[in-house]
Amino acid sequence: MDNIVASFAERRTDFVIKLLLVGIAVFWLMPFVVIFLTAIRSQGDMIRNGIFSWPEELRWDNFVAAWDTGRFNIYFRNSLFLILVKVPLGLLIASLAAYPLAKMKFRGSDTVFILFLVGLAVPIQVTLQPLLIMMSSLGIANTLWALIPPYLAFGLPFQIFVMRGFFRILPNELIEAARMDGASETSIFFRIMLPLSLPPLATLAIIDTLATWNEFLIALVLISANSSRTVPIGLMQFQGQYQSQFTLLMAGVLISIIPVLLIFLFLQRYFVAGLAGSVKG
Repeated sequence: MDNIVASFAERRTDFVIKLLLVGIAVFWLMPFVVIFLTAIRSQGDMIRNGIFSWPEELRWDNFVAAWDTGRFNIYFRNSLFLILVKVPLGLLIASLAAYPLAKMKFRGSDTVFILFLVGLAVPIQVTLQPLLIMMSSLGIANTLWALIPPYLAFGLPFQIFVMRGFFRILPNELIEAARMDGASETSIFFRIMLPLSLPPLATLAIIDTLATWNEFLIALVLISANSSRTVPIGLMQFQGQYQSQFTLLMAGVLISIIPVLLIFLFLQRYFVAGLAGSVKG
């Protein structure tokens, strides 16, 4: 009898937890549903029936109109360029810095690592004016190249933290055996350590891609030319021009977030697998 009561109580608890999770999922998805329903209907339909009703007619041409009038082809190209340049370069620099901090004993290694971690506590806002002056003096202000140095600088502390933690859990015997075979430190790093570090590298690549795609504040300060704007800045401009046309505006919002959603949905399993080793290290 006690087993039956315990089993019933356990099933009831599981049911309540599942019901709670479903409710949280519905609540979390509701803004996206509202944006989607608004983006695929006409302006008159939305005014007559409200945003929570099913559209009278599916207007997929809203996405084409938003893409053309909002010049999202330019903004997508600029954001994609930043990702293709910044993400691999940042991961390479972070790996090169994390490897000696994890596997080589030298005086001041812990101090150097702490100095890198201090970068996590530096607010972006206090660096905007110096960054603008610096990029202007270098002659690259108002271009995409002005965004790469600050993006690298603000991304490196976390990337070094993760890569150092992962390198620390790799056995030292691999390095010692490679050295006995005559391998140089460069060969050990590129032929042994990096291939073994694919899980955290994949995780950091996903995180860095999302962060670069969504970055707004630095790009807003350093970029003013329309031809060099990224997707978030272009979406802000589009919102200012079409703030009364909610259907086109929501179509533009969906266009800007679809790449982020696809990356997260299809590659989210790499987050846990890649970060588990760094936390353990």
